[in-house]
Amino acid sequence: MRLRHSHQSSLLAVSLLLLPIVAPAVHAHDQSGSFTSGAAAAVDYYQVTCSDDGNGTPDHLVFRIKDLTPNASRVSVTVGKGATCSPKACARSTTDRNDTDAAYSLPATVAQGAGVYLVFVSHTGPRVEGYSLGYHCETVDNVHTGTTITPRQQQ
Repeated sequence: MRLRHSHQSSLLAVSLLLLPIVAPAVHAHDQSGSFTSGAAAAVDYYQVTCSDDGNGTPDHLVFRIKDLTPNASRVSVTVGKGATCSPKACARSTTDRNDTDAAYSLPATVAQGAGVYLVFVSHTGPRVEGYSLGYHCETVDNVHTGTTITPRQQQ
């Protein structure tokens, strides 16, 4: 009986050690995408909706981008909100300037409250390109609040 108990204990120990490797990583609000056409003019378009999920009224959307394909092309994300908002006043962009590392671009923020934000991901080169878009809505006190994404166009 002792051998069996030892075997079960060993199996449990190995299972617990492998758990962090096997379990999927939880990253709040990361959207993977790619430009499969390879056209430099390709743009992926999303709508991110900020809402009060009980944590408070949304004040702003924070976003960043990570280039997943090491090549000479750069990946950028531009976000704006509202038809009456001029691009200079309300739209912001950020670019991953080093696609050979595992880091995201510097974060950028558009502060236009609750509602639908328009998110455009683009790239500079005529190549197939993968990316990870990080985004989340926050209150005025930087508390995470309701955040949903709807893909509208993938090129």
